[in-house]
Amino acid sequence: MSPLARLAQLRSLHVPLRRTRGYSSTAEPRSAHSEWYASMLPGMIPVALLGSAVYMGLQLLQGRLAHEKFLDEAREQVRQLEEEVDRLQKERTLQPSTVSSSHTTASKWWPW
Repeated sequence: MSPLARLAQLRSLHVPLRRTRGYSSTAEPRSAHSEWYASMLPGMIPVALLGSAVYMGLQLLQGRLAHEKFLDEAREQVRQLEEEVDRLQKERTLQPSTVSSSHTTASKWWPW
């Protein structure tokens, strides 16, 4: 017998037996929990995806509406401030201007 044939024969004798796992064995009946998960989980995936998409869409809509509300409030405040500025400018033009006759050329904070 050739050495190659003898090596092949020795290797074939030492083939390990394949172990089967308890949860994947078809010989034993599946538990009620595994049956429930196997039947419910595939149906729950599309529901979870749809729920996530709806949630993200509503969150985006809420953010957009909040931003629009903020812009409306800011525009209203700007409009009120512009009205106040216009009113004050009109009051200033209606008052007689008082010009000071004494002009001091040097500031008082200069030390020299």
